[in-house]
Amino acid sequence: MRPAVAADAPVLGRIHVQIWRETYTGLMPAEHLASLDPDRQGERWRRILTEPEPGTTTLVGTCDDEPAGEPVGFTVVGPPRDEDHPVETELRVLNVLAAHHGTGLAARLLQTALGERAAYLWVLEGNERAVAFYRKHGFALDGGAKPHAPTGATELRMVRAVPTAG
Repeated sequence: MRPAVAADAPVLGRIHVQIWRETYTGLMPAEHLASLDPDRQGERWRRILTEPEPGTTTLVGTCDDEPAGEPVGFTVVGPPRDEDHPVETELRVLNVLAAHHGTGLAARLLQTALGERAAYLWVLEGNERAVAFYRKHGFALDGGAKPHAPTGATELRMVRAVPTAG
């Protein structure tokens, strides 16, 4: 695990598209998933990494069995992007290639980027694997919902409150 750098952008573009196709088939329109372009995503990642928004943390997760420590997952944590945010930190994305599910990489990415801070995130309705993962890490559905702008699929908000001192 390490901070993402601009040189990661092409790989992040490729695995971002691969992860979405692995994860969202059946949850998002097939034509939307087919239209995702790794080069376009790579360019988007290049902008994110070369012009980072203040207060954001972007990490990549690597695996020893991948060539030259190539990323197999990533996470971005930053200030909230929603006007009606329930807490001051948003887990914007946490994705890991399906071949690396169950390895603990997602949990390590989450812990390293977020620690125990209060945060919220959006998860696609029907993505029960993700909901279970986030519940395991203290998040709960809070009733917030919104449409995913490009597809109209419903995103559900999950929130983890600040731990209280005992």
